[in-house]
Amino acid sequence: MFNQYWFRRFYTTEFIQVVRYYAESLRTKVVPSFDNVSDEAALVEKETVDRLGQHFDPDRDDPSDCYETAHNAAVDFYVMASRIRQGIINMFAAGLYHLFEQQLLKLHRQELLSICEAQGPIDADLLKLSVAKDRLSGKGINIDGFSSWGRIHNELRLVANTVKHADGRSCADLKIVRPEFFIYPSSERNKWEQDVSQYQVVQPLAGEDLFITLEHFEEFVTAVKTFWEELADAVEALET
Repeated sequence: MFNQYWFRRFYTTEFIQVVRYYAESLRTKVVPSFDNVSDEAALVEKETVDRLGQHFDPDRDDPSDCYETAHNAAVDFYVMASRIRQGIINMFAAGLYHLFEQQLLKLHRQELLSICEAQGPIDADLLKLSVAKDRLSGKGINIDGFSSWGRIHNELRLVANTVKHADGRSCADLKIVRPEFFIYPSSERNKWEQDVSQYQVVQPLAGEDLFITLEHFEEFVTAVKTFWEELADAVEALET
């Protein structure tokens, strides 16, 4: 049985601290590394001009063609870098769900499995969120009733599966519950008018087709942190 006096300190505080730093790493360390993409694109343009200039023949070549090629190379680089930035945010969102999953399964291993079940190699059929959820229910804790569970299970889980598998059942379900995730942010004005059901999702890890913003990511971070607070509240109420 959970101990109300150390559950929040041992699990909730630790798990939330990890989630918080995970989110801060994206926001303050990873994303800012893309702040100079425009300067990098300008460098690509200059290097392309220099490279083409080494073989420039004034009697045969048009200088405007050289500069146009260099400009296109810079644009292509900028688009690629922007997509990689988007892909990393998508990946962090997927990773957040799997981090949450692993935290809950750690709790499951240490608190919900019996001594016999936890000894030696653990049966893989026991290491499932559905089993952990049932075990919590057996102790009188229904996580379906948590305010955070819907966003984690019905949205973040689908995001993780979509990032990993692209088109598929989870992607189709996600298009229903959060269609704005499939619309490029610059199209925000018309996002509720667009039918995304037929949109193809091919390379979300390359920053294409799925557009999780930092604001969306923070929504999920808040949901995960709230879940651990709600579970601690439930444990304390149960013990009382």
